[in-house]
Amino acid sequence: MNEFEQGHIIAEIILAEKERPLTEKEQQQLEDWFAQDSQNYLLYEKLKYDENLTSSLKDLGKYNTAKAFSDFEKRIDKARTIKLSQVLMRIAAVLVLVIGTYYFYQYQMSAEDIESKEQLTIKPGTSKAILKLADGTVVSLENKKTDITESDGTTISSDTNRVVYKPSEKRVSERKLKYNTIEIPRGGEYQLTLSDGTHVWLNSETTIKYPVVFAKNQREVFISGEAFFDVAHNEEVPFIVATDKMKVNVLGTAFNIRAFSNEESAATTLVRGKVNVTSTKTAQTFLLKPNEQFVTKEEKSMVRKVDVDHYTAWIDGRILFQNNTLDEIFSDIARWYNINVEYQNETLKDLRFSVDVKRYDEITRITEIIELTKKVKFKLNDNTVTILEHD
Repeated sequence: MNEFEQGHIIAEIILAEKERPLTEKEQQQLEDWFAQDSQNYLLYEKLKYDENLTSSLKDLGKYNTAKAFSDFEKRIDKARTIKLSQVLMRIAAVLVLVIGTYYFYQYQMSAEDIESKEQLTIKPGTSKAILKLADGTVVSLENKKTDITESDGTTISSDTNRVVYKPSEKRVSERKLKYNTIEIPRGGEYQLTLSDGTHVWLNSETTIKYPVVFAKNQREVFISGEAFFDVAHNEEVPFIVATDKMKVNVLGTAFNIRAFSNEESAATTLVRGKVNVTSTKTAQTFLLKPNEQFVTKEEKSMVRKVDVDHYTAWIDGRILFQNNTLDEIFSDIARWYNINVEYQNETLKDLRFSVDVKRYDEITRITEIIELTKKVKFKLNDNTVTILEHD
């Protein structure tokens, strides 16, 4: 391997290390380079921690690097019989490293576009959850299968995206009510099948507390966050979803409930069946029909007609907003993509946009659509998206 080839490889490794951990092969190549000369490590330290590397590389772009390589090769060719001095070799190595770094950097990211949407390659959320058993045991449900048998014979099984409870077929004379909890982190989602067959979709930053096996005369769960319920029908045993702002009472139905603790309002959106919703603050009770939504905020509660698709799209793998404020849109986006959001000024939060994309697209799909309006633009710094006024 000649000096130029090695310089290019080391340049790639130094730049890669700024973005991610090095592979074992890359780390070994770097260490081999250090071993060649103690000065190499000093050069590495300077390039690695130089905050002005980007601007330096831009300036380097003014030089005809192709001609510099050609001239250097000609000089070597003319003096093949003359041993190059250590000083000249050091200069050559440094030039190769810096020029190679420049070319690689230009390939990775256009100097004109360093702060552009090319950087916004934030990945969407994945199926992950934390299961907390009644005895205090904590189980991660991310990307693995789990099989647990409770003392009463109830089995708890999980695959990559759902945990299922199946009560024992044996009759238990006295079944003590025990509660498990599932917590969904930012950037996560998961599904749950309760012991009665009720199916629950859980969105990011959601917590649900539920009995391992329900009581004979009541099925009640407690939730903070957002979840979609497809409740197993049982006329004799009502199903209740309790939050800090409302209580939903059903027999067999499908509905979405949103009740984040850090949001002022909470809502229940009915897809099919009927539900009674009671506000915990006003004690008012409303009977919902399909395509109706109950909303409670502060001391006020109301029922309105809605397009349920806008509130249940997330369980079908879509991100759907219709004339929503930027603040509403990115409150959800932040949870799903696990990012922080900052605004150049507060007035931008009230701008309204419509978005319909796949839930598993990278965030650039969303930012590109919104930027087409020429109202705002986006900048990424680490894991923070800053929303700016458009030029």
